[in-house]
Amino acid sequence: MMSLAHFLMKFRERIRARYEEYLVITIETLASAIIGFSIGALVLYILGFNPAKIYFILFSKGLSNPNYLLSKSTPIMLTGLAFAIPMLAGVFNIGGEGQLYIGALISLIVVTSTHNPALGILAGMVAGAALGTFKAVLKVYRGVNEVIAAIMLNWVMYFLILYLLTEKLYNPQIPHESIPVPEDARLGKIPTPIGDIRLIFFIAVIASLIIYYILYYTNIGYMLRVAGLSPKTAKYAGFNPNLAIIYSMALGGAMAGLGGSLLLIGYVYSIDTTMSTLFGLGFTGIGVALLGRNNPIGIIFSAIFFSMLIIGGEMIELLAGAPPELADVLTGVIVIALALPYMYRMLISYMRIRRLIKK
Repeated sequence: MMSLAHFLMKFRERIRARYEEYLVITIETLASAIIGFSIGALVLYILGFNPAKIYFILFSKGLSNPNYLLSKSTPIMLTGLAFAIPMLAGVFNIGGEGQLYIGALISLIVVTSTHNPALGILAGMVAGAALGTFKAVLKVYRGVNEVIAAIMLNWVMYFLILYLLTEKLYNPQIPHESIPVPEDARLGKIPTPIGDIRLIFFIAVIASLIIYYILYYTNIGYMLRVAGLSPKTAKYAGFNPNLAIIYSMALGGAMAGLGGSLLLIGYVYSIDTTMSTLFGLGFTGIGVALLGRNNPIGIIFSAIFFSMLIIGGEMIELLAGAPPELADVLTGVIVIALALPYMYRMLISYMRIRRLIKK
């Protein structure tokens, strides 16, 4: 009876702590949203626009087409994971852009050769993971800063794809586009109560849930999180911090590669020579990850919200006659306001850990 009472007491304390944590996060998010939208409204008013009209367009048009909304959220959801996973291990990965590129490229080559979308997706994930692992190895064994390596490799992947598109993989009928994904290898849509939704969105959500399980319910995930908090503590616990870096970058790279694969095979079906369908999605994922507090489940919702802001911003330009810079500023203000509390917590936690390590 005593052991049962002790268990119930500890369980109640754990539930209370988790409830208080979620309550604080909810209050922070609501307060940040109010501040962000208020600052955005002030900027709109100063520039001579009606804030109520602009926000009505932003939300009504951003949410008017669920299929378009969720399709747009798919790649940034996965590049958000590409940033969040290494970040939990203490690695600042901005290489999701290049990993997305290589994932799309390899998927295109494989799927046009085999007509098998599953093989194309798997190949894209492997390519993204390989690129992430390469950067991790450079950091661990050669001391190369991961940010510098990512910046250089992002451009290497960018110009590599441009070269291959213009010289090897171009469509003879449409020279400014790559050879298309065969029709029998394209991923379709699934009927839902809100309309037909592309299959790629559901695959991305499942991938996010799998990553959540790996990070919080497996030994690998525990190793990544402990190594991210304190490499010395990880060593005392019997973990290898260098191995944690490699695992995190490989896993993050696989998610970015998956994003490129799904975008190609299930949505755009080809890559144009301006890279308009791919460019910037890796960097957008950083904002999505911070907005989702580096939590895979939070990233699902932040990607949808971010997608709504992007679509609504495009419609503001068309319907309100606003310049494109205004939509970007408005989106940036809202995202920064929402992400700021988590960024502040990350900074304070980092400073505390470094202080403890020095002692």
